[in-house]
Amino acid sequence: MAIVKMNKISLIGLESDKERILENLMKLGVVEITDPKEKISSDEWKDLVDVDGDGESVSGLDAQIDRVSAIIDYLDKFDTRKKPLFSSKRDINASELNMILQNQDKLWSVINSINEYEEMLSNLKAEKNKNSNLILSLRPWEALDIPLDLTSTASSTVLIGVVPEMADTDKIKQDLSDTVPESYCEVLGKDKEQSYLLIIYLSSKEEDALNVLKQYGFSKVTFKDLSGTVKHNISQASKTIEKIDKDIEDIEKKIASYVRYKDDLEILHDHLAIERERKSVLVNLLKTNKVFMLEGWLPENSSEQVKTLLEKSSDCFIEIIKPGEDEEFPVLLANKAFPSSVESITNMYSVPNSKELDPNAIMAPFFILFFGLMLSDGGYGAIMTILAGIILKAFKLDEGTKKFMRLMVYCGISTMLWGLLFGGWFGIPNIPALWFNPSEDPELLLSYSLLFGAIHIYVGLGVRGANLIKDKKYLDAVFDVLFWYILFTGFILFVLPYIPKVDAESVTGLVNLGKYLMVIGAALLILTQGRDKKNIFAKLIGGVSSLYDLVSFMSDVLSYSRLLALGLATSVIASIVNQMATMFGFNNILKIIAVVAILAFGHIFNFAINALGAYVHSCRLQYIEFFGKFYKGGGTAFEPFKAKTKYINLK
Repeated sequence: MAIVKMNKISLIGLESDKERILENLMKLGVVEITDPKEKISSDEWKDLVDVDGDGESVSGLDAQIDRVSAIIDYLDKFDTRKKPLFSSKRDINASELNMILQNQDKLWSVINSINEYEEMLSNLKAEKNKNSNLILSLRPWEALDIPLDLTSTASSTVLIGVVPEMADTDKIKQDLSDTVPESYCEVLGKDKEQSYLLIIYLSSKEEDALNVLKQYGFSKVTFKDLSGTVKHNISQASKTIEKIDKDIEDIEKKIASYVRYKDDLEILHDHLAIERERKSVLVNLLKTNKVFMLEGWLPENSSEQVKTLLEKSSDCFIEIIKPGEDEEFPVLLANKAFPSSVESITNMYSVPNSKELDPNAIMAPFFILFFGLMLSDGGYGAIMTILAGIILKAFKLDEGTKKFMRLMVYCGISTMLWGLLFGGWFGIPNIPALWFNPSEDPELLLSYSLLFGAIHIYVGLGVRGANLIKDKKYLDAVFDVLFWYILFTGFILFVLPYIPKVDAESVTGLVNLGKYLMVIGAALLILTQGRDKKNIFAKLIGGVSSLYDLVSFMSDVLSYSRLLALGLATSVIASIVNQMATMFGFNNILKIIAVVAILAFGHIFNFAINALGAYVHSCRLQYIEFFGKFYKGGGTAFEPFKAKTKYINLK
C-alpha cells in the first residue's frame, strides 16, 4: 500500500537563474509545479507579482509540433522498414541530440518539401478523380458516334437524354414517329435505373417532339466543354489518368526517399515537445522584475536531495513544508512488481485518494486468482505465461506495457494452478484433478465461488475499517465495519443450509448462532447508522433503512457465481472443440489436416474469447463488489515537470 508521501516546495530565485533552475528541475523530474491562481487572485499578492509565461511562444511550438507530427505520420505510409511487434522509445544521448539539432534547417527543408509534394499529390488525385468520374458518366453513351458538341444543324435539333428504366422505349419511338414523322430516336443503352436515348428532329417540330418526350419523363443531358465523340473523350481521359498515375508514382518515390530522415524528425518532434513543456510551465510561475517564484509538490524522500542540488547550482531560497493533516496532495504510487501489475486496472476506475490506502496490493491477488478461476484451463495458462514471459524478455517495452505483460504472466500462472486443481488441460477428458472436476460437480464450485465472494467483500470492509482507523475515526470503524461484519456473518450462517453441498443437519448450531448475530447486528446498526441525523426519529429511520444493505450484500455475493459460469464455459467449449475435431478421424492426410485446423482455430478462439471475458469480469468484480465497499478514489495523479517525449528517451 504505497502512496508516496509528498512535501510542498516553495522556491524563490533570481530571474537571471530561472532557465538554469527550470532545466535542473526538468532533469530531476520529481517536482510537480502547481498553478498559482489562488495566490494571484488574493489581495495581498495580486499587486506584488505577475504571472510568468508567453502564450504566443507556446502556440508557436504547438504549431511546429503539429507540422512535424503530421509529416512523421505521413512518412509512416512509405516506411517499409520492419517494425517491431512492440514499439518502444529509442535511447539517445545529449551529443546525438545536439548533432541532429545542428541540422534543424535541413529537417525543416525536408518538411517543406514533403508538404509541397503532398499538395501536388492532392491536386493530382483530385484531377484523377475528375477524369475517373468523367469516364463513368460517359460510359453509358459509348454507342453515341456523333460529336458531343453537335446539338443542332441548320434545320434540325440533336438531343441526348434519359428516361426512367420503366419507360417503354419502343412506345416512345412509335409515339414520336406518329407525332413528328421528321424525327429519329435511338436507344443507346440501358441500365437498372434508366435508358439512354439519342433524339433528332426538325427544329420547326420542337414543341411537338418535346410534348411526346415529357410524357415519358425524358431528361435532357448535356456535356459542357466536351467536343468530339464519347469514345474519343474516354480515350483522352484514360490517357490523362495514366499520366497522372505515373506522376503520382514519381512523386511518391521522391517522398519515400525522405524516409531516411524519419528518425531525425522524431528527435526534432520530441525536442520541440520538451521546449514546449519548458515554455508552458512558465504560466505556473510568479515573477517581479528581478525574481521569480514557484510552488509545487515533490516526494518526501527526494526533498532534501532536490533542495541541496538546486541551492548548489544557483542562488535561490527553497522551503520544504509537510502538507497539512487534511490537505490533499498528488498521488504517486510506488509498488513492487506484483501489486504494480494491476495499477492500470485501478487507474481505469480512479486514481486513489491521497488520504486512503492504495488498493493495488490488496486487489492484485484477488484479480489474479479470479482471472485464473474464470479461465481455468492449465494449457491456456501455460501458453499465456510463456508468451508473456518471452515478450518481457525479448522486447524493450515501455513501463505500461511491461506491467501489463507482467500481469499476464501472473494470470497465466494462476490459470495453470486452477487447471491443476480442476484437471483442465485443453479440454482433454479424464485428466485427474488435484481437487475436483467442476464439470462433474458444478454445485461444489458454485459454493466455493460464493465463499470466495464473501471473503472478497469482507476484505473490502476490512480496508474500509483500516482507512477509518488511519483517519483516527475509531468509532466509525466500529459502527460502519464491525457491526456490518456481525450482521453479514449472522446472515451467512443463517442461510448455510441453502448453500449447495452443505449438509443442513450438521450446521444447525451455526444456523442458530446466525439468528442471534443477525438480531444483534441489526439492532446495533439501527442504533448507529442514522447517527448523523438531527432528531431521534430521523436517526431510527436512517438506521432501519440502512438494513437494506443486507440485500445489496446478498446480491453482491451472488455476483460471484460468474466465477462458476466462466470457468465452466472454458472447459465445455474446449471439450466440444476436441469432439468436433476427432469426428473426422485420422484415416488420411486430409482428415488429419482438418483435425489440426479445427483444433488450432477452436482452441485459439476459445482462449481469446474466454481470456477477454475473464479479464473483463474480474475487473467488474473489483470495481463494483470490492471497491464499492471502501474505495473513494478521486485522487490526482502526480505529474512532475520533466521531459515528456513520444519517440526517444533522452539520456
